[in-house]
Amino acid sequence: MKIIKQTASELIIQTQSIFDFWLASCLFIALGLFGLAFDYPKATLSCQRLQAKQGSCQIVRSNLLGSKIQEIELASLRGAKVQRCGYKTRVVLLTSVGNVPFTANSTNWGTQDAVASDINFFVNNAKKRLLRLSQDERWLRWTGGIFLLAAAAVIVLRNNEIYSFDGNLNTLTVKQQGLFARKVIEYSLCEIYGVEVDRTKDLDKDIWYEVRLLVCGGSRISLPRTMSLYEQEKIAKAINNYLHQQK
Repeated sequence: MKIIKQTASELIIQTQSIFDFWLASCLFIALGLFGLAFDYPKATLSCQRLQAKQGSCQIVRSNLLGSKIQEIELASLRGAKVQRCGYKTRVVLLTSVGNVPFTANSTNWGTQDAVASDINFFVNNAKKRLLRLSQDERWLRWTGGIFLLAAAAVIVLRNNEIYSFDGNLNTLTVKQQGLFARKVIEYSLCEIYGVEVDRTKDLDKDIWYEVRLLVCGGSRISLPRTMSLYEQEKIAKAINNYLHQQK
Protein backbone atom coordinates (compact mmCIF):
# COMPACT_ATOMS: atom_id res chain seq x y z
CA MET A 1 0.00 0.00 0.00
CA LYS A 2 1.08 3.56 -0.57
CA ILE A 3 -0.16 7.09 -0.07
CA ILE A 4 -0.70 8.74 -3.44
CA LYS A 5 -2.15 12.05 -2.17
CA GLN A 6 -2.03 13.76 1.22
CA THR A 7 -3.34 17.28 1.90
CA ALA A 8 -5.18 18.97 4.76
CA SER A 9 -8.57 17.99 3.32
CA GLU A 10 -7.79 14.87 1.29
CA LEU A 11 -5.97 11.57 1.81
CA ILE A 12 -5.81 8.88 -0.89
CA ILE A 13 -4.32 5.43 -0.28
CA GLN A 14 -3.83 2.84 -3.02
CA THR A 15 -3.31 -0.84 -2.24
CA GLN A 16 -1.68 -1.78 -5.57
CA SER A 17 -0.27 0.03 -8.55
CA ILE A 18 -0.31 -1.29 -12.10
CA PHE A 19 3.38 -2.20 -11.76
CA ASP A 20 2.71 -4.43 -8.76
CA PHE A 21 0.85 -7.00 -10.82
CA TRP A 22 2.25 -6.39 -14.30
CA LEU A 23 5.81 -6.97 -13.09
CA ALA A 24 4.86 -10.34 -11.59
CA SER A 25 2.71 -11.36 -14.55
CA CYS A 26 5.39 -10.40 -17.11
CA LEU A 27 7.95 -12.43 -15.17
CA PHE A 28 5.67 -15.49 -15.17
CA ILE A 29 4.93 -15.04 -18.88
CA ALA A 30 8.65 -14.81 -19.72
CA LEU A 31 9.45 -17.95 -17.70
CA GLY A 32 6.52 -19.80 -19.24
CA LEU A 33 7.43 -18.93 -22.82
CA PHE A 34 11.07 -19.79 -22.19
CA GLY A 35 10.08 -23.20 -20.85
CA LEU A 36 7.75 -23.88 -23.78
CA ALA A 37 9.86 -22.53 -26.62
CA PHE A 38 13.54 -22.79 -25.79
CA ASP A 39 13.93 -26.02 -23.86
CA TYR A 40 14.35 -29.26 -25.81
CA PRO A 41 12.40 -31.87 -23.83
CA LYS A 42 12.59 -34.52 -26.59
CA ALA A 43 15.89 -35.72 -28.04
CA THR A 44 16.81 -38.63 -30.31
CA LEU A 45 20.29 -39.97 -31.05
CA SER A 46 20.75 -42.16 -34.14
CA CYS A 47 24.13 -43.66 -35.07
CA GLN A 48 25.01 -45.87 -38.02
CA ARG A 49 28.40 -47.60 -38.31
CA LEU A 50 29.62 -48.56 -41.80
CA GLN A 51 33.08 -49.73 -40.71
CA ALA A 52 35.05 -49.62 -37.45
CA LYS A 53 35.47 -45.84 -37.46
CA GLN A 54 33.28 -44.84 -40.38
CA GLY A 55 29.74 -43.71 -39.98
CA SER A 56 27.76 -40.84 -38.57
CA CYS A 57 25.45 -39.86 -35.74
CA GLN A 58 22.52 -37.50 -35.76
CA ILE A 59 20.93 -35.74 -32.80
CA VAL A 60 17.38 -34.46 -33.26
CA ARG A 61 16.09 -32.16 -30.53
CA SER A 62 12.43 -31.09 -30.57
CA ASN A 63 10.46 -28.42 -28.78
CA LEU A 64 7.35 -26.32 -29.35
CA LEU A 65 8.96 -24.35 -32.18
CA GLY A 66 10.17 -27.36 -34.15
CA SER A 67 13.25 -29.57 -34.43
CA LYS A 68 16.99 -28.93 -34.41
CA ILE A 69 19.31 -31.43 -36.11
CA GLN A 70 23.02 -31.84 -35.37
CA GLU A 71 25.37 -34.18 -37.25
CA ILE A 72 28.42 -35.84 -35.64
CA GLU A 73 31.00 -37.96 -37.43
CA LEU A 74 31.40 -41.35 -35.77
CA ALA A 75 35.18 -41.01 -35.96
CA SER A 76 35.06 -38.02 -33.63
CA LEU A 77 32.73 -39.65 -31.07
CA ARG A 78 34.67 -40.73 -27.97
CA GLY A 79 31.78 -41.75 -25.71
CA ALA A 80 29.34 -40.18 -23.28
CA LYS A 81 29.08 -39.13 -19.64
CA VAL A 82 26.45 -37.92 -17.23
CA GLN A 83 26.90 -34.30 -16.27
CA ARG A 84 25.43 -33.39 -12.86
CA CYS A 85 24.41 -29.95 -11.70
CA GLY A 86 22.69 -29.91 -8.34
CA TYR A 87 19.79 -32.35 -8.39
CA LYS A 88 19.58 -32.38 -12.20
CA THR A 89 21.58 -34.38 -14.74
CA ARG A 90 22.04 -34.57 -18.48
CA VAL A 91 23.95 -36.76 -20.91
CA VAL A 92 26.70 -35.14 -22.96
CA LEU A 93 28.53 -36.71 -25.88
CA LEU A 94 32.33 -36.61 -25.76
CA THR A 95 33.81 -35.73 -29.15
CA SER A 96 37.20 -34.74 -30.44
CA VAL A 97 35.99 -31.15 -30.78
CA GLY A 98 34.31 -30.87 -27.38
CA ASN A 99 31.26 -31.95 -25.43
CA VAL A 100 27.85 -31.98 -27.11
CA PRO A 101 24.70 -32.01 -24.92
CA PHE A 102 22.31 -34.82 -25.84
CA THR A 103 19.50 -34.97 -23.30
CA ALA A 104 17.74 -32.15 -21.52
CA ASN A 105 18.31 -31.55 -17.80
CA SER A 106 16.40 -34.16 -15.83
CA THR A 107 15.94 -35.38 -12.27
CA ASN A 108 15.83 -39.01 -13.47
CA TRP A 109 19.40 -40.08 -12.70
CA GLY A 110 18.93 -43.77 -13.47
CA THR A 111 17.70 -43.13 -16.99
CA GLN A 112 20.59 -40.79 -17.77
CA ASP A 113 23.16 -43.29 -16.52
CA ALA A 114 21.63 -46.01 -18.71
CA VAL A 115 21.70 -43.77 -21.79
CA ALA A 116 25.38 -42.90 -21.27
CA SER A 117 26.18 -46.60 -20.76
CA ASP A 118 24.46 -47.57 -24.04
CA ILE A 119 26.40 -44.91 -25.97
CA ASN A 120 29.73 -46.02 -24.49
CA PHE A 121 28.93 -49.65 -25.33
CA PHE A 122 28.24 -48.70 -28.95
CA VAL A 123 31.44 -46.67 -29.26
CA ASN A 124 33.60 -49.45 -27.79
CA ASN A 125 32.08 -52.32 -29.79
CA ALA A 126 32.87 -52.11 -33.49
CA LYS A 127 30.50 -54.99 -34.29
CA LYS A 128 27.47 -52.97 -33.23
CA ARG A 129 26.14 -51.28 -36.35
CA LEU A 130 23.15 -49.28 -35.18
CA LEU A 131 22.28 -47.19 -32.14
CA ARG A 132 19.06 -45.37 -31.52
CA LEU A 133 18.25 -43.70 -28.20
CA SER A 134 15.64 -41.16 -27.24
CA GLN A 135 14.60 -39.18 -24.23
CA ASP A 136 11.14 -37.71 -23.90
CA GLU A 137 10.78 -35.15 -21.13
CA ARG A 138 7.79 -33.38 -22.64
CA TRP A 139 6.15 -33.36 -19.27
CA LEU A 140 8.55 -30.48 -18.56
CA ARG A 141 6.32 -28.38 -20.79
CA TRP A 142 3.87 -28.45 -17.94
CA THR A 143 6.31 -26.19 -16.11
CA GLY A 144 5.99 -23.54 -18.81
CA GLY A 145 2.22 -23.99 -18.83
CA ILE A 146 2.05 -23.52 -15.07
CA PHE A 147 3.97 -20.24 -15.33
CA LEU A 148 1.57 -18.99 -18.01
CA LEU A 149 -1.44 -19.96 -15.89
CA ALA A 150 0.11 -18.15 -12.93
CA ALA A 151 0.53 -15.02 -15.07
CA ALA A 152 -3.12 -15.22 -16.12
CA ALA A 153 -4.18 -15.67 -12.50
CA VAL A 154 -2.21 -12.60 -11.41
CA ILE A 155 -4.00 -10.49 -14.03
CA VAL A 156 -7.48 -11.94 -13.56
CA LEU A 157 -7.53 -12.18 -9.78
CA ARG A 158 -5.81 -8.92 -8.93
CA ASN A 159 -7.85 -6.56 -6.83
CA ASN A 160 -6.83 -2.93 -6.53
CA GLU A 161 -8.46 -0.77 -3.87
CA ILE A 162 -8.35 3.01 -3.49
CA TYR A 163 -9.33 4.62 -0.18
CA SER A 164 -10.24 8.30 -0.64
CA PHE A 165 -10.74 10.41 2.50
CA ASP A 166 -12.44 13.69 1.55
CA GLY A 167 -12.88 16.27 4.32
CA ASN A 168 -14.90 18.62 2.12
CA LEU A 169 -17.51 15.95 1.38
CA ASN A 170 -17.05 14.30 4.78
CA THR A 171 -16.80 10.88 3.10
CA LEU A 172 -14.54 7.89 2.81
CA THR A 173 -14.89 6.33 -0.65
CA VAL A 174 -13.55 2.84 -1.21
CA LYS A 175 -13.14 1.88 -4.88
CA GLN A 176 -12.53 -1.82 -5.53
CA GLN A 177 -11.23 -2.44 -9.04
CA GLY A 178 -10.67 -5.82 -10.67
CA LEU A 179 -10.70 -7.21 -14.19
CA PHE A 180 -14.33 -8.33 -13.99
CA ALA A 181 -15.78 -6.28 -11.15
CA ARG A 182 -15.82 -2.72 -9.92
CA LYS A 183 -17.40 -1.64 -6.68
CA VAL A 184 -17.71 1.69 -4.85
CA ILE A 185 -18.56 1.94 -1.15
CA GLU A 186 -19.03 5.20 0.73
CA TYR A 187 -18.76 5.82 4.47
CA SER A 188 -19.28 8.96 6.52
CA LEU A 189 -16.08 10.30 8.10
CA CYS A 190 -18.12 11.19 11.19
CA GLU A 191 -18.60 7.49 11.87
CA ILE A 192 -14.84 6.76 11.83
CA TYR A 193 -13.27 7.62 15.18
CA GLY A 194 -9.90 5.84 15.11
CA VAL A 195 -7.48 3.38 13.54
CA GLU A 196 -5.55 0.34 14.77
CA VAL A 197 -3.02 -2.19 13.43
CA ASP A 198 -4.09 -5.78 14.03
CA ARG A 199 -1.53 -8.62 14.22
CA THR A 200 -2.43 -12.19 13.21
CA LYS A 201 -0.66 -15.49 12.44
CA ASP A 202 -1.55 -17.87 9.64
CA LEU A 203 -1.24 -21.66 9.62
CA ASP A 204 2.43 -21.42 8.61
CA LYS A 205 3.15 -19.20 11.65
CA ASP A 206 3.75 -16.18 9.39
CA ILE A 207 2.82 -12.85 10.97
CA TRP A 208 0.48 -10.53 9.06
CA TYR A 209 -0.49 -6.95 9.86
CA GLU A 210 -3.79 -5.30 8.99
CA VAL A 211 -4.90 -1.67 9.29
CA ARG A 212 -8.44 -1.39 10.64
CA LEU A 213 -10.59 1.71 10.77
CA LEU A 214 -12.75 1.88 13.90
CA VAL A 215 -16.38 2.71 13.15
CA CYS A 216 -19.12 3.77 15.56
CA GLY A 217 -21.23 0.79 16.57
CA GLY A 218 -18.25 -1.54 16.93
CA SER A 219 -17.68 -2.46 13.27
CA ARG A 220 -14.34 -2.33 11.44
CA ILE A 221 -13.17 -1.36 7.96
CA SER A 222 -10.19 -3.58 7.14
CA LEU A 223 -7.50 -2.61 4.67
CA PRO A 224 -5.49 -5.39 2.91
CA ARG A 225 -3.02 -7.35 5.04
CA THR A 226 0.72 -7.28 4.49
CA MET A 227 3.72 -8.75 6.31
CA SER A 228 5.32 -5.33 6.71
CA LEU A 229 4.69 -3.80 10.13
CA TYR A 230 6.53 -0.62 9.11
CA GLU A 231 4.29 -0.12 6.08
CA GLN A 232 1.09 -0.69 8.01
CA GLU A 233 2.12 1.58 10.89
CA LYS A 234 2.98 4.31 8.39
CA ILE A 235 -0.48 4.02 6.79
CA ALA A 236 -2.19 3.91 10.19
CA LYS A 237 -0.30 7.01 11.37
CA ALA A 238 -1.25 8.95 8.23
CA ILE A 239 -4.94 8.03 8.62
CA ASN A 240 -4.91 8.83 12.34
CA ASN A 241 -3.33 12.27 11.77
CA TYR A 242 -5.83 13.00 9.01
CA LEU A 243 -8.82 12.07 11.16
CA HIS A 244 -7.60 14.31 14.00
CA GLN A 245 -7.20 17.24 11.59
CA GLN A 246 -10.83 16.92 10.54
CA LYS A 247 -12.16 17.30 14.10
